[in-house]
Amino acid sequence: MTAKFLCCLSLRFGVIVISFIQFLFCGGFAGLLWWALWYGHKNNLAAVTQQMKTTVIIVASIYTAAALVGLLGFLGAILKKNGFVKTFYILLCTVFGLQVGSSIWYLVTFYRVRGQTVEQCIGGSKDVDKIALCQSMDAYRRVPQGALIASVIVPLLIQAYACYIVYKYSQRLSQQKADMKRSSAGFVTTGPIYQPVQPHDSEAYPLTQPNVTYPYADAPNSFGHSKQPSYGGGHDVHHKV
Repeated sequence: MTAKFLCCLSLRFGVIVISFIQFLFCGGFAGLLWWALWYGHKNNLAAVTQQMKTTVIIVASIYTAAALVGLLGFLGAILKKNGFVKTFYILLCTVFGLQVGSSIWYLVTFYRVRGQTVEQCIGGSKDVDKIALCQSMDAYRRVPQGALIASVIVPLLIQAYACYIVYKYSQRLSQQKADMKRSSAGFVTTGPIYQPVQPHDSEAYPLTQPNVTYPYADAPNSFGHSKQPSYGGGHDVHHKV
């Protein structure tokens, strides 16, 4: 049974949908970040520090590259270019690995501070960032564990399924290319080498001069010749008419 997208749709359609969604999401988010950076620079916002600018530039660059690779995957599925599809697959696997690592770190951090109170988390510190982090973690503690785990597991499953669909479609393109090469090679045949036929004994003589003696070709047996009777003593007697 061949692989299908959502159990009933073609793999090509699945790659088109996945790459198009990634292109829209990553491209839209990157455009929003570039616009925010341009807007902060134009209006000289004091809140936009140099560190924030650097962070925004890095994140916007990553999402811009992801959008371009999503566009490559989309064009690869439309035009059936396996090179574009493979590049898109590598990006999906990279994002999936980063997503797994960040999800593990998120869960470990959550359960590490889950048993602490806000005061224990702050620990008498005057750092504004640490206080804000502890207060946000206190809000996270009110979230049900089932919903929190589902918010981590579901995106991972969706990303893993996207990697599987793109991988299967890349394999199918490779198989189709190999089949085309085999079919085209089957039609390429070399011409047969001419081998002269060696004559048999009966064909050693030309047809105009056969070596077979015709029994009625000699004069005594020719048509119209009358044979004279012979009498005893071995002497022929010729009758005159």
